[in-house]
Amino acid sequence: MTAPRSSHAEATAGNPSRAAPSRGSPGEPFEESRIVLDCRWLGYGGAGRVTELLLWELRDDPPSSGKWTLWGDPAELAPFVFAGATIAAWHGHPARRAGQADLFRVPRANVIVYLHQMRPLLPGRSVTLIHDTIPLHFEARRVVRLAKWTFFAIVSRLSQAIVTVSAQSKEAIVRDLKVSRGRVLVVGLSVDPGRIARIREMRAKPVRSDRVIYVGRFGVHKNLERLCQAFGTTDFCTRGGRMLLVGGSPDEVRRMEAWLLECGIPGVEVHGFLPEHDLEQLFGTSRALVQPSLEEGYGLPAVEAAAVGLPVAASRTGFSSEIPAGFATYLDPYDVRSIAAAIDVAVARPDPAPIFVPRSTLRAGFMEAVARVDRPPNRGGRRQ
Repeated sequence: MTAPRSSHAEATAGNPSRAAPSRGSPGEPFEESRIVLDCRWLGYGGAGRVTELLLWELRDDPPSSGKWTLWGDPAELAPFVFAGATIAAWHGHPARRAGQADLFRVPRANVIVYLHQMRPLLPGRSVTLIHDTIPLHFEARRVVRLAKWTFFAIVSRLSQAIVTVSAQSKEAIVRDLKVSRGRVLVVGLSVDPGRIARIREMRAKPVRSDRVIYVGRFGVHKNLERLCQAFGTTDFCTRGGRMLLVGGSPDEVRRMEAWLLECGIPGVEVHGFLPEHDLEQLFGTSRALVQPSLEEGYGLPAVEAAAVGLPVAASRTGFSSEIPAGFATYLDPYDVRSIAAAIDVAVARPDPAPIFVPRSTLRAGFMEAVARVDRPPNRGGRRQ
């Protein structure tokens, strides 16, 4: 509810020092504003990785104003709690009932920052991270596609500011959801420095396995069937090289294994989700990472690969298109021969030096979005 204007006048009448609510630093919320950061996706895919990176940056450079609440699993959040923040405990899965299972459990706040578009459809001042609009482009069932578009449209209208992770995603949001450009901010992601240092240390050793890796979900836009067809024609495969597909759900893994068996494509192994330690081992000992996506919001595995010196073969989608040519071999995702050639080039390349490290604007971008949305407490700001 919106607090009555008289409450502010009464509160400040005898205390002139509170007559003008102030912000801590430029681009940050008002000092007394309650900000909820939705961290429920921590540990789940790309949204979880972005949540983790943002929390690391906030822990290293805590906000100078606002009363911050981290909404999520206390055990998952424990390493990330920054100075002045509290935890609102939550347990479960954030996608239950299309994200609406927690509709009436959202902590009260002046501004809520949702780190995934699958969010409670709750009115009030909010910032939402929309990674991309890919689900609207690769759903064959018309009714389901319409339902997804309706959900995205409602989310975009409930959000006073939208954050996304690449210029391509911003263009897609503006085009597909009819959102004005001024409401969409693009943030640049960096990489976890501790993780990168560990993997670089492994890659400094001469030990390599004759394999290339794909890391991510097994959705249609990931283009994995064409990738597998291409891999079977590579010189690398002919010489006994292998390819590991990592990150599919149990159903996706079963379908992919059945398809590979039916097609008789050699040298491809399929895995589901792997623990971070195992992923680091793959990044540290493989010959190349391949990402032949038809569309990406960001494409974090390719960026992380470039950051540790693992050669990359990728399509020009998401942020991958901004990786310098010295760190990546680019391919046409619709052309099997182009994919195969890029894999053979990538596995033959030495690890690039120097290492590519993208510049992060994650904390700055989200703080700017919150500052845009925030209103002085008790002066027309909506409390949820």
